[in-house]
Amino acid sequence: MENKIEIELNENIKNEMQDVQLPVNFITVGQIENDDVKVYIKQNVYKQLEKYASEDTTKEVGTIIIGEYSEELEKTHVIISDYIEAKYTEASASTLTFTHETWNYVYKEHDKKYPNKKIVGWQHTHPNYGIFLSNYDMFIQENFFNLPFQVAYVIDPIQNIRGFFQWKNGKVEKLNGFYIYDDIGTPIKIEQTKKEERHQQKVLPKQIYALISVLIIATVVLGIKVISYSNKYKDQLDIQQKMVTKLQEQEKDIAELQNEITSKKENTNKDITTINLFAYTVKRGDTLLKICKENGIDYASNKEVILAINKISNPNKILVGEKILLPIQK
Repeated sequence: MENKIEIELNENIKNEMQDVQLPVNFITVGQIENDDVKVYIKQNVYKQLEKYASEDTTKEVGTIIIGEYSEELEKTHVIISDYIEAKYTEASASTLTFTHETWNYVYKEHDKKYPNKKIVGWQHTHPNYGIFLSNYDMFIQENFFNLPFQVAYVIDPIQNIRGFFQWKNGKVEKLNGFYIYDDIGTPIKIEQTKKEERHQQKVLPKQIYALISVLIIATVVLGIKVISYSNKYKDQLDIQQKMVTKLQEQEKDIAELQNEITSKKENTNKDITTINLFAYTVKRGDTLLKICKENGIDYASNKEVILAINKISNPNKILVGEKILLPIQK
């Protein structure tokens, strides 16, 4: 099934792709690997996203990134030149949800301001959580930004670190470096510090956090038993406990999201343990009943799940261009 983004991959666009001019005025951030996607982000977009990410660090915020891509010498090049703010999202300190209102706004802005450019990925923040893609982030990447040239850009405005994620051999992997570019003759002035490079080297994959949490907890418990509460060791334990608390809160947020999905599944009275979803773009003349019939979905038994997952209050009011998540029938 083709959605609005996938339709871009037709023969005309493939031909246009060959005419994309790669930047020649750029600086390198981090280390560029030979077989990775080459990402170029324009200087003013880089700075604007940094500012936007720092304006509210109590929750995650995000944008849709706009630009071009090119395939040259069997390598993918992504050139980011603009962005659209992801308005009307539902966000917490550790999650960001694109609502129907968000996608409607994005598509209108895209058609109005950047009709000849492409959606090449998305950007969001991780305030003080480091650079990685959570399970929920991966769901968004796999369902809405799953074309080979679409990237994810994560900014931690508190730790002052950032990084891109690419599609590589069918998997999502972090890039070790990227380029900041500008027009020929325009100086590129970006504050790149050794502190940022050290942070990037220290950031660990999300899968390792659970192990670190267990080790820290074990260290704290052992320390309580064998170390006296002198001022020298008390400060160390306080630091360790704060780290443990932060990691536990992050895992708790993910667990709550999983419990919420499980709860919605139980309300369907179906004996299943998982719900696999796919994204469908509403077309003119569509109704929920019609969409379900065309996709082999039993409307009566799945109605409540569809309404809950998509936060639809009125099943008779869906808009053309909206993305709706539907269960895959086994």
